[in-house]
Formats: sequence, structure tokens, C-alpha cells
Amino acid sequence: MNPLTRRSAAPSLSAPFETALSTLCAWLEELENSERIANPPTPEDAARLGTLLLEVWRAGSTPDSPGLARASPEQERFRAEAGPFFWKSAVLRRCWEKPRGYAGDFLMMEALYRREPEGETHLERWMDTWALELPGFQAVRNRRDQLSALLREEHARGARRVMNVASGSAPELVAVACDISFDGVTLMDQDQGALDSALGHFTRVGALPATRHEALRLWCGSVLELLRNRSELVPASQDFIYSIGLYDYLTERFARRLTTKLWDGLAPGGRLVLGNFNSRNPMHFFTESALDWYLIYREPEELLRLLDGLPGVRSTEVWTEDTGCLHLLVARKEG
Repeated sequence: MNPLTRRSAAPSLSAPFETALSTLCAWLEELENSERIANPPTPEDAARLGTLLLEVWRAGSTPDSPGLARASPEQERFRAEAGPFFWKSAVLRRCWEKPRGYAGDFLMMEALYRREPEGETHLERWMDTWALELPGFQAVRNRRDQLSALLREEHARGARRVMNVASGSAPELVAVACDISFDGVTLMDQDQGALDSALGHFTRVGALPATRHEALRLWCGSVLELLRNRSELVPASQDFIYSIGLYDYLTERFARRLTTKLWDGLAPGGRLVLGNFNSRNPMHFFTESALDWYLIYREPEELLRLLDGLPGVRSTEVWTEDTGCLHLLVARKEG
């Protein structure tokens, strides 16, 4: 046989994987052509789709690589055959296409918060409705609500200076801005569009009359600049610092360095909150294989290790939101 012919031949896939993927695609085709597609997903259909996906992940996994390995023939086949069904969802398509260069951009996140399915066809609206109710996306909404509650709690304790690192459009702050007022709010994000959106939201809800604009600092930059001191975070300058969508992408070394930097910026008695998804997130394999969206997952003990050796740690907790998909590391500095 010609060597070139051998190299171009399609890789052989296991029979269980071929069967599981064919069953999934057949079910999606049947759904698209059924009367059910005109209505939101029923619990039965949502559960069935979840089961079919789980069977694909199991059939395509190996002892060393659960789920579909990155860039594997199984993953490529899944994307080629099943991907187009899932990308009918507006929110999933944005994650896949990454028009701003990364999956969880602020416009995608705002769509999760609005929770209003989009689409011109029945399949597009059905798939978007299904996607918006996925547990990992519900966890994001739960995280926003937890942060809003923490902001109120810290304000009641006397916190007046708040910093959000990798802020996006800061919906958790916008949600409380009409009721409570901070003397200084710093939003740091690498995407100027996200900061512009945050400013628009604050203005829309009437939280920033002309005399209050000086209280909001919009800091466009990366955490790398923060760590290299190209953009200064004054020590002990903030009462409450949080970062809830960034640590999912940071290596252990980088996460430790950033945690130390943020801790140094925290005033005595202040609070630090860091968010991270865990590997029990049932969307884990779906986001990787359907959306090319990879995270670094951490369990409570791994989050707590980020505080090892830091001075003045008064208390630490790890909270898990209701879906069980993600954690919040909550630490208080000695006052």
C-alpha cells in the first residue's frame, strides 16, 4: 500500500463509540423532525439527551483519558456529526466560535443571566433553551447571586472599597448598586468592551450620576500586568476583592502568585473570594468536546492551598453552590 494512502486513511474508531454517536445523532434528527421541537424541552427529553451524551463520553474514553481526548479522532468525529446540532444554540455557538477570542466572553455571560432563548427556527430555540438550563450555566447564575449577597454583607460590615478581577460586565455589582453605595469600585478586565458594558449597566440603573463617576475605576489590563507591577494594586487598599471567572484558567503557580498579590491588596479585616469550577461539573466533557472550552478544575483542598503561607489569614471556607458544579473560596484577613 502507498504510504501516503495509509496516512490519509480515516482512523478506526471503536464499535461502541460509533454506536453511541450514531444513536445520539439519530435521536437529535428524530427530535428535529418531531412535533416536540415546537415546545421547550420536556424533562424527559432533557434527561434522554443527557444520557445519550454520557454514553458517548463513556464509549470514547480510555482508562487514562475519561471523556473524549483533546484532538482525538473521537472528538473530531463528535464535532463533525453532533456539533452542528448543538451549535444551533446561540449561546453555545458563541462559545464555540469565540468571536472575542475566548469562550466565556461578557456577551455570552450576559446571555446566561438574561436566560431568554434565542433563535429563528424551532431547533435553534429548543437547543438554546436546553443549553441555558445546563447545570454549569445555572451555577454561573448562582455564583452571581452569591456574590451579590456577599457584597451586601460586606457593605453592612463597613466595606467601602471593592475590586473585581476579570470582572466582565459585573452583574453582581449592578444588581446591588441601586441599594448600596461603595466609595470605590475597581473593575479590572482584559476586554475593554466588558468594562464599557459595565459602565452602561451602572448608568442605566441610575447608580452613577455625574458626581459618582469618580467612584468607579475601569482598569483594562491583564493579570500578568498586575503581577509584573505594571499596573499597581496598592497594598491594603481594598476591603473586598473577588475574582470568580478567572481561576478556571490559571495554573497552580500562576494562581498562587495572583492570590498572594490580591491578598496583599486586601485591607485588615477584608475579605477575599475566589471562584473555581470543579471536575464534578456534569458539563465537563460537553464543554470540551462540543465547545473546545477547557478549564482547570479545583477541589476544596486545592483552593485552600492557594492561601498556604499567606500572613494574617483569620478564617477560610469553601462554599459550593447548589448545583455542586463550582466552589467559592472565602477568606477573611485579620483586622
